[in-house]
Amino acid sequence: MKKPLLTLLLLVIIYNFNAQDYRKYWTDGNLNWNDFQAKPTKNVASHLAYVLLYQSDKKVINNITYYGIFSDAYVDKSLSFVNNNIKDAYHLKYNQVIFNLLEIKKRELQKRIYNLDNVYEINSLFSDSKSQLERRILDFQEEGNYGIQKEVTDNWLAKTNLELQSSNSFELPDYRKSNWTYGLYGGLDFGLYGGKYKEIFNNTIALSLGFEFSYKKVFMGLNMTFTNSKLNNNLVDNSFIIPEAERSTIGLFNAYFGYPVYETEKFRIMPFAGYGITVFGEVGEDKNKEETTKGTSIFGLNFDFKNKKTVNFIPTIFNLRDEGNSYFRARIFLSNSNFNQNLKGYILNLGISYGIEGRILSKK
Repeated sequence: MKKPLLTLLLLVIIYNFNAQDYRKYWTDGNLNWNDFQAKPTKNVASHLAYVLLYQSDKKVINNITYYGIFSDAYVDKSLSFVNNNIKDAYHLKYNQVIFNLLEIKKRELQKRIYNLDNVYEINSLFSDSKSQLERRILDFQEEGNYGIQKEVTDNWLAKTNLELQSSNSFELPDYRKSNWTYGLYGGLDFGLYGGKYKEIFNNTIALSLGFEFSYKKVFMGLNMTFTNSKLNNNLVDNSFIIPEAERSTIGLFNAYFGYPVYETEKFRIMPFAGYGITVFGEVGEDKNKEETTKGTSIFGLNFDFKNKKTVNFIPTIFNLRDEGNSYFRARIFLSNSNFNQNLKGYILNLGISYGIEGRILSKK
């Protein structure tokens, strides 16, 4: 059973390799006679079959994944040919000029794609670029009488080589980054209870959900945690009572500010402080369940490991582009509240969560 599967896998690999073998990219090096594999026709002495295109794709550069519409160009070796009677160095240079012009237009097309206002403009943009390429190739061919005037070919080859040397085969766009970021995270918090709380509640595991924003390096967040605990003593706050051995819900709702004291491409350490409410309530299906609340101060520390960064060049809703990353967060924070003399204490929360954050990109 394993041999047929292995054979099938090898055939797929070989097929994919052969399917790509007919393509010659400018980055593969200068043209050579092996790049002209088609049989010459009676009416045409030489033909360089080139393809200019665009496609939605992704590129991974320095561990950053870029999603976008990318231009591409190559020579189809299986359709290109030169008559054996004119296979000399100058006819190879002549076709190299056309290859250079193709690569120059591919790079220009990519820059124009980066500046699109929306994806619906790309068809007309591509048609315009293709027409410009054909016009420039025709200018070269007519000026040099289709390769007969060798000095013209030399001049165009030198000129196009200089153009290519002045730019990179692929350049990342230089977009303006918004000062604002936005994101959310979710995870679990392990709660250790202190003060009078320790006498009433058992240690708990809570579900945590947060929304976070930042302006430059100042972070603002909203966090909610939910759990419940079986009571070791009566929970009493004025007329609110939950007897011993029953269960009580425990909720924390808070807003906070934070500022990173250390940050790299992969790590961030951010202390934070804020204020909110602690909620104790009855457990059950009764819609008229009672609960009691109290103001709560919090302070803590986030440790973020940035996992994966992505940049999206394709205009999305409202023609916006964005970049973002996901992260794993370990955090420790203390919440302190005082309901009454017999119901005051703190909760030490140790949590782990997974989050995403992003920012808007715009054209300069």
